[in-house]
Amino acid sequence: MRPFTLLTAVAAPLEIAKIDTGMILPGRYMRRHRRPGHDYGEAFLHDLRFDEGGRLRESFVLNRPAFRDAKILVTDSDFGCGSSREGAAFAVMDFGLRALVGPSFGEIFQMNCIQNGIPAITLAEAAIHDLWRQLKERPGAEMTIDLPNQVLIDPDQVVHTFDISPLRKGRLLRGIDDIDVTLEYRDAIESFEAKRRAAIPWLPTARRSS
Repeated sequence: MRPFTLLTAVAAPLEIAKIDTGMILPGRYMRRHRRPGHDYGEAFLHDLRFDEGGRLRESFVLNRPAFRDAKILVTDSDFGCGSSREGAAFAVMDFGLRALVGPSFGEIFQMNCIQNGIPAITLAEAAIHDLWRQLKERPGAEMTIDLPNQVLIDPDQVVHTFDISPLRKGRLLRGIDDIDVTLEYRDAIESFEAKRRAAIPWLPTARRSS
């Protein structure tokens, strides 16, 4: 995944609470084989972005010209609640968003986002409401997320601090996930397994294919 350090980008306000993972990625799209050029970008919030006839809802915030290139989404409470489908995080990423900011997130969804290089930052509800105000007053305004210093700078240039697990922060900065961390110990793991097989060869084990 891509490392995340400093992002200055257009932010969009999404003032709808309790958007669950089934709305972020409708279930009918989960049958799609995700691959380059055929990903979940179209599916992201599909039923909010499009009407029953497949036409763009011009009134929806992400369809407005000023917000179409937004890389930061300022959400309402409990964004990503519901099921644990990891595809919801893929949909956020494939749509082109690089960060989420909100008062609260579904816990599993938040971790899935971070595992895919998308920080989901929590701020106090009053701060979120003020961000919405600024973004509505100045459509297309930019915000800055400085992960090393754990600050968000809003369009009014007010600095907001945020908390994040040091472990997760380090992985975002380096652009690595849990599998990458495990592979950093590959030599030690292979050495241990070779010694174990030599010491107790009768013990069934899964051998690595050549």
